[in-house]
Amino acid sequence: MQPTREPVRVSVLGPVELIVDGSAVALPPLERMLLAVLSAHSGRIVAVDRLVDGLWDGRPPAGARNRVQALVAALRKLAGPTLITTRPPGYLVGAAPVLDSREFADEVRLAGRQAAEANPRLAVDLLTQALARWRDDAFVDVRTSLVDFERDRLHELREHAVEERFEAQLSLGLHRELVPELMKSVNDRPLRQRLRGQLMVALQRGGREAEALAVYRAGARLLADEHGLDPGPELRHLHDRILAEDRAAQPQPARLYRPHQLPAVIGDFVGRDRELDRLRSMLAYTPEVAGAAQVIVVVGLAGTGKTTLALRAAHEHRHRFPAGSLFADLRGNTPSPADPAAVLAAFLRALGVTSQAIPPGRDERAALYRSVLADRRTLILLDSAASAAQVRPLLPPGPNTTLITTTAGLGALSGATALPLDVLPLADGLALLANLASADRVGRETRAAEQVVELCGGLPLALRIAGVRLAERETMTIAHLRDRLRVERRRLDELSLGELDVRSSFTVGFERLRPAAARLLGVLSRTSLRSFSTADPDDEQLLDQLCRAQMLTAYGDGRVRMHDLVRLHARERAEPADDELVRWYERLLRQAERAGAALPCQHFPVTHAVTPDRPAPAALAWFEQERENLTAAVADLLALGQADLAGRLAYAMGRFALMREGHLPEWADTLRAVLAEPAGLTVPTRVSVQLALAAAARMTDRIAEAMPLLRAAYRDGRGRLPEHQVMAALTYALCSRHRGEMRTSEAVLGLAFGRCAGQRIADPVIGYSLLVAGQHFGQFQRHTPFSHWLLQAADEFLERAGDSWGQALVHETTGVVYRQDGNWPLAAEHLGRAIAMHRGLGDKHSMTIAEQALASVHLAAGETEAARALLARVSATFRDMRYAWGQGVSQRLLGNLLLDEGEAGRAADELESSVAILRGCQKPFTLARSLALLARARATLGEHAAAVTLGREALAIFDQFAAEDAVELRDLLRTWEPAGARDPAAADPQ
Repeated sequence: MQPTREPVRVSVLGPVELIVDGSAVALPPLERMLLAVLSAHSGRIVAVDRLVDGLWDGRPPAGARNRVQALVAALRKLAGPTLITTRPPGYLVGAAPVLDSREFADEVRLAGRQAAEANPRLAVDLLTQALARWRDDAFVDVRTSLVDFERDRLHELREHAVEERFEAQLSLGLHRELVPELMKSVNDRPLRQRLRGQLMVALQRGGREAEALAVYRAGARLLADEHGLDPGPELRHLHDRILAEDRAAQPQPARLYRPHQLPAVIGDFVGRDRELDRLRSMLAYTPEVAGAAQVIVVVGLAGTGKTTLALRAAHEHRHRFPAGSLFADLRGNTPSPADPAAVLAAFLRALGVTSQAIPPGRDERAALYRSVLADRRTLILLDSAASAAQVRPLLPPGPNTTLITTTAGLGALSGATALPLDVLPLADGLALLANLASADRVGRETRAAEQVVELCGGLPLALRIAGVRLAERETMTIAHLRDRLRVERRRLDELSLGELDVRSSFTVGFERLRPAAARLLGVLSRTSLRSFSTADPDDEQLLDQLCRAQMLTAYGDGRVRMHDLVRLHARERAEPADDELVRWYERLLRQAERAGAALPCQHFPVTHAVTPDRPAPAALAWFEQERENLTAAVADLLALGQADLAGRLAYAMGRFALMREGHLPEWADTLRAVLAEPAGLTVPTRVSVQLALAAAARMTDRIAEAMPLLRAAYRDGRGRLPEHQVMAALTYALCSRHRGEMRTSEAVLGLAFGRCAGQRIADPVIGYSLLVAGQHFGQFQRHTPFSHWLLQAADEFLERAGDSWGQALVHETTGVVYRQDGNWPLAAEHLGRAIAMHRGLGDKHSMTIAEQALASVHLAAGETEAARALLARVSATFRDMRYAWGQGVSQRLLGNLLLDEGEAGRAADELESSVAILRGCQKPFTLARSLALLARARATLGEHAAAVTLGREALAIFDQFAAEDAVELRDLLRTWEPAGARDPAAADPQ
């Protein structure tokens, strides 16, 4: 029988150690650093690129990615394959190794629970055990920025553990024994105010009040002299309490009762850690102003578990309220809310006031209630409040605390602190479902369970109903329940079980809405949009009303969102006419057109003038926020038979889509959907959408799709839309040039300029026409003054139009033409300006293309290191963008660099990849340049037959473009062909 092996351990609480079979393994510096970084990100993937930057401090050697793989392999060899898990795009520490930092954090967390459950002795033992794990500062022998965050987090958690242990020891009555240790801790950490407060408490409880006050004064002087600050409110309150000899601790009059009315907490409470921590800190806070009572309002959509959360926190903090706790269900989510006068009478009786002594009027009862609770510390929990008017008579004076749950917001309660409660995240929703329906069932059908959580919108009430239904029917699969919930018209019926009913939880809130707000909610529920902007002045007030009624949820980004179950309920309760929905979308179109008019990209002509309503950065931000909504709105309008309005809305997104090219595929799909409904389109809309889809197709390397669209747009725009015709001709010329049809391209360019000469054409359209012509006459030839003249003229027209995006393209093209001329300084200057302009516009895609062009200038100029650094960044960016053309060109430039450095083998590998990528991009000239360079690499390696084959393919393309690249390549082929004929591989393929 083989002995059981000890688990692999990783220790970071001191020098970083790898412990295998109970013994520390000697690690070289890089292996130790890699292990430290992965341990610092426990449970999270660390991308290889981040590892490369961190391990070599931003200056990685050649082959750094392979070196990282070797380091991982070395660590796995030392500790087994489960130490590190490969997970694209990087690695993470596997689940098998034991991390001392994780053990430490778990013990601190468990100690916190024990302390909250009044088990201070067990908390002390756990914290002592946790702190004993520290051997020195965390990661003390590792210096890399990738562990700094975890190092700081662990340091703060260690300080917290020290303070928590002192707190638990004080609660055990060990104040005299703790004084020496606390004095040393305060001396070592003079700015930790909680430690100072704990020392003051220990001294006071030991009868040393004067020394306690002296400790406070010393801390106050230190904060004032060194930092210009006052002690925090808790320390000041403690100081005042000691001065007053802790009058708040005096016993209450015996005639008053000490009620404890809090209902029990359900046992399957899950998640809500962040909200629970915040509520705990609120309940622990004591207002500084005399007589001020703390009022906390937990607010959220019906069914989000507000009562459960409030009760959980209230039970945990009962010990802070020596006068007891009161509870009342105010029935705010029912048609008949509780009468405050009746609640006051019940509270007074619970506090010991006889029925005969309770006055008849509400105001008199409230006055007596405040008198009874004066100078006491009582917790009052008011559940499901209907309004501020209902709650206001029930608010006691300080130092009492009132905790309220509501769906009404209660913004009119002055001095109240709100705690918004949202739906449960997926993990917590699954945990609740597992608690109710069994973890085994959820584990067997994890994907179906996730979909149930999503269909319930993470709403705890809905999940509770779903979980109980599964628990009651053990034979029902989770997938079956999921399928039933997928039917929208039946979903609310499925989420009803006796008194638990999602629909009824929303009903009262909906019925209390004002008619205008209810109508707007009905309109919004008919849309496919998941969020709505609050910036529209026409709707802002109504949206605010809906948020206060918890029919919508407001977020910090200036938007509101509607829960899916609220949407289904609103659809049942309101049936707005189609024309109301269309009017709402027409307002969205006007917003999109005004935002589009503000963008510094006027590539797409408009059929009517629109006045911008915001600066360009704000317009870009608006489109970023509304992008998904605009796409969904187009689909909604098509479903309503409003194809023309859908097309206008899709076209209004065009300028934004060009500036954010990552959205082009999604936008193109939207345009295709519009063109699938041609009967409903007016001529201007059809031509605009054809032109837009063709431009999107060209920029995503779908040239074959673009060209028939452009022919149709040019034909349909005849006589009515000259600017659209010009842009259609320009785009057609670009497509022809990409395909090597140079005569066609030049002829269509002439057609475009002919249209410009015969019509009143706007400046930006003329500017883009000149830009395309400059590209045509400068990209494939050297020493082209005509191209420079065209580009200079384009810049002037675009500057006059205020089109800085077009100007950036002009500078980029000018830089490329100067690169063709061999004028490296001017090429770098114009490309640098293009990069700066694209960066200012936030156009990362265009900026990276310009950076790639600048890298090629550095390479041609012999500035190898500058080229290498820029290429590394550009390649990574294009890889993240999944932009094939950019990746293919980057690999060609890297292959060129390697070839110049004598690394022909590595160069050939990069160039093979470049050719493979570019063959799918429908841009043969770019492919030809990679083929020609690969031919050079193969010839350098002595593979002349392969070089000849590749070179001839490239030469045929260069000749098709009449490019000057053909001259040099033809000379090279003459030298390769004789050697290729003698190549044994060429003579005998077998």
